[in-house]
Amino acid sequence: MEILSLSSLSELLDVSHNTLQGFLPSEIGNLINVNILDVSDNRLYGEIPDSIGKCVVLVNLNMSGNFFEGIIPTSLGNLKGLQFLDLSSNKLSGHIPEYLQMFHSLQFLNLSFNNLEGEVPLGGVFTNMSAFSLIGNRKICGGIHELHLPPCPSTQPHGKKHKAAILVVIIAVSSGVLGVTLILFFVLLYRTRKTRTRCSSMAAMRTEHVRVSYAELVRATDGFSSANLIGVGSFGSVYKGVMDWDHIKMVAVKILNLQQQGASRSFIAECEALRRIRHRNLVKIITACSSVDFRGNDFKALVLEFMENGSLERWLHPEVNEQCATRNLILEQRVSIAIDVASALDYLHHHSPVPIVHCDLKPSNILLDGDMTARVSDFGLAKFLSESTNSFSISTSLAAIKGSVGYIAPGENPCTNVSTSQFLPT
Repeated sequence: MEILSLSSLSELLDVSHNTLQGFLPSEIGNLINVNILDVSDNRLYGEIPDSIGKCVVLVNLNMSGNFFEGIIPTSLGNLKGLQFLDLSSNKLSGHIPEYLQMFHSLQFLNLSFNNLEGEVPLGGVFTNMSAFSLIGNRKICGGIHELHLPPCPSTQPHGKKHKAAILVVIIAVSSGVLGVTLILFFVLLYRTRKTRTRCSSMAAMRTEHVRVSYAELVRATDGFSSANLIGVGSFGSVYKGVMDWDHIKMVAVKILNLQQQGASRSFIAECEALRRIRHRNLVKIITACSSVDFRGNDFKALVLEFMENGSLERWLHPEVNEQCATRNLILEQRVSIAIDVASALDYLHHHSPVPIVHCDLKPSNILLDGDMTARVSDFGLAKFLSESTNSFSISTSLAAIKGSVGYIAPGENPCTNVSTSQFLPT
């Protein structure tokens, strides 16, 4: 990459969506006059060079969709003029740098789908849910309350550590007979559970989020062709897509219309809701994509399970070109769908890790799989409730919107609070 030695290069360097591979050279620091640097969606690996801190006039830095590892370099703290920083979909580790909260010009920060850990800072860009994304970092904690992350563990007192060390020594020098007995016990236990462990490991691998880029979604949907358009909602459109994955072929790709007010919040709310819940009557999120398109515009999408039989809305009220098709629901199917929806709501309200109210339940948000099992979808307006009171406490969706066009939940108006009792099936 000899172009990196051109210190006279100014304004823009965009080498994204290529097949560049190898280490990012330290000569990247020679680009002292570049405002926009985009190396996203390549095959670059290794650590981010410290010399990146010399590019002090950068306002837009996109290094997403590569294989960078190691910590986020401290030299990045020199780039105080950054307005857009995207390091998502890499293998970065370590803590989230504290200096990022001091970047007063930073409008959007994306650190999602890495291996970051530790406490999320509480200042600067980290105070605005719609201005940053940390999805896919499983070891982070703390942060603002709207993130719903676990609290960070406090440092263990020295006295307790000392007692724990003594206990370890005592156990280590226990009698040989007891040690042999324990070894034999665990050997037998391991053999009896070996098969079950293998199955569990394979299942866990299948449920991990698959990384997907903007280019892959373009290919899967044939360039977001109108022929693959399934439906249009309040915050975006849904397309049918074909992915080249071993365990999944057909998917539904929900593209967020970021020009629509509240679309970014809807994206975050749906990711937060769906990463917490698992139920047979809820549409499963496979992965998410937060990147930029080929024109440099922000792009957000959710990849969901594909439901072969579409929405309940189209079964109850088919379109004109579907009138000739036989789409009648028999009584048994109607009762089964009602039970499925009630089961999903009961789980959301009373059995999920954090009680959730859907706030936009309607026939078009109830999808039917190949066996006509009903699945509740679209959590863009979902509300998280207090576990102790079941009353409204936190909302990751628009505060002013509590339903979509043509529907408003019972009891909803600007002067009332949300509770699970307002959404019980009748």
